[in-house]
Amino acid sequence: MPTSYVVPALPLRRSATTLVLALCIIAAMSIFFVHEVAELRDAMGQLRQNDTARIQVRNLMMHLLNAETGQRGYLLTGDPAYLEPYLVGRNGVRDSLAQAEQSGYRDPAFVASVRKLAHIADSKLDEMERTVQLKKRGDHSAAVDIVREGFGRQKMLEARRLIGEEVERLRQARDAVMDGFNQRLLRAAVILVLMLSTVVAMALHAWRSLSAAARSNTELAGRLALEASHDVLTGLPNRRFFERWASRLLARSQRNGKPFTLLSIDLDRFKQVNDTHGHAVGDEVLKEVAIRFQAALRGGEFLARLGGDEFVVLVDGECTRHDLAAIGARLIACVQPALHPNMADGAVGASIGVASFPRSGADLEGLMQAADDALYASKHGGRGRLSFAHIELAPPVSAPDAPSAAPTDAGAAASTGPAF
Repeated sequence: MPTSYVVPALPLRRSATTLVLALCIIAAMSIFFVHEVAELRDAMGQLRQNDTARIQVRNLMMHLLNAETGQRGYLLTGDPAYLEPYLVGRNGVRDSLAQAEQSGYRDPAFVASVRKLAHIADSKLDEMERTVQLKKRGDHSAAVDIVREGFGRQKMLEARRLIGEEVERLRQARDAVMDGFNQRLLRAAVILVLMLSTVVAMALHAWRSLSAAARSNTELAGRLALEASHDVLTGLPNRRFFERWASRLLARSQRNGKPFTLLSIDLDRFKQVNDTHGHAVGDEVLKEVAIRFQAALRGGEFLARLGGDEFVVLVDGECTRHDLAAIGARLIACVQPALHPNMADGAVGASIGVASFPRSGADLEGLMQAADDALYASKHGGRGRLSFAHIELAPPVSAPDAPSAAPTDAGAAASTGPAF
């Protein structure tokens, strides 16, 4: 059983009052900060509405001038081409009035000015429309007489004066909003700085309070390092990691029926490497084997070293015998080239036993036993082979690109598997 370690309680009792006070200060400043942010948001909305209102009021004058220019040009020349700017100006006047009303700017003086401008614009547009229609009917003199009466000129002067006054008033209102906006922005910045300063002070205080716990955690980390989940020599997951991972796959498979497969791998003639070349070369060979096995595997294929020259592969999901034979072929073939400069090609091989859950075992222990029995059959069938556990009833499938050999009879423990 792994040793259980207890993390010491944080020494914060003595500083509880200070921390609570700091939190209260932060909460109060947060309320003020949120209030200032809300006011800033309202001010931004007012500025947008003011800008929209000023733009549309200015556009109103521009459209009136365009309409009048088109009207006068048509009256003087009779050219229908002047009717296009006239009509564009008329439509623009109505659009500008509508957008000014919809700007959201609800200052009473502005609303009153827009209504008055709408009345003036209607009068001016009506006067221009009458002259245009008279001109179209060929009554040029009547149209000119209406212009000479000066009614339209008077309305243009009224509109110009009222628009100028309203634009100036809107500008002043915008400046006032900007002044308030800048003041709120400054207050929000001050509050934010105070909040950050308080948080920094709390962090420093907490750091001092946690220093003893940090020392204890360092000691705990040293103990936990002894239970590292990876093999020191090869960097692969070790037996402990493998058992945890396999247990997770087993539990999941028991819940949802999704199968998985275990490949038990043992290196052939590895003992001769240690006896002939020494354990240092043997360690280098094991590291090279781990690298090649990793390179030969794909996504969903988990490799671990159980110890010595024993490796295992967990393949997640449903696999056919042909798929598993192909995995075995890659693993067997990858160790055929020389694993060390002092060794020849094929000096070390690999034998594999395959067992799938739930077909080959009811639990992890049974599954590993079935894979070991199949591995035993591969060893005694000529090595460099892959054998399936005996519950694998499908006919044997030869793995691609594998060395040829006679099929292995695993006897009662494993069925005949493909030879490599």
